[in-house]
Amino acid sequence: MDVHEAIKAWKPCLAYQPRPIQEDTLQRILNAARFASSADNQQPWRFIVIRDEESKRRLSQAVTKGHFLTKAPVVLVALGVEEASASLLGGYMLTYPLDVAASIQNMLLAATAEGLGSCWCTEFREDKLREQLELPEGVRVVGVLPLGYADATGPSNGGHNPRKTLSEIVGYDSYSW
Repeated sequence: MDVHEAIKAWKPCLAYQPRPIQEDTLQRILNAARFASSADNQQPWRFIVIRDEESKRRLSQAVTKGHFLTKAPVVLVALGVEEASASLLGGYMLTYPLDVAASIQNMLLAATAEGLGSCWCTEFREDKLREQLELPEGVRVVGVLPLGYADATGPSNGGHNPRKTLSEIVGYDSYSW
């Protein structure tokens, strides 16, 4: 599957088969994160791979509507390291959230290309995740990503939401909306 097909094919997956993910497949997905763009090439991302059933159960309690996380064979927690984010975006915010977002997008597309379902959970209780994962100060949770083979019989969001047209999102030479 080429990148354009993966972009169009990706959709949030909320139901997973109990089928395990092969280690080489997981490594390719994690490796895709390394090649994301980051400000000043700081690569301020870190990832925790969760496979343990009890850890996934506790993790699911810290994620809004996260009950489905326990069904995924793997859950990744994407982290941003504040001190590794030397640049400021526009002079007003650290770049690590955008840098980690780019690495997450690479992993979502790589998972799609591997035939896996995924989802980027952004509604979570960071305090609970920090405690469970024993995160040090200056390391922030940016996303929780379940990975696995999609269960077509389970709940889903019904596919992609309608997308805006290019004319609704692209301006030329100035802001023109």
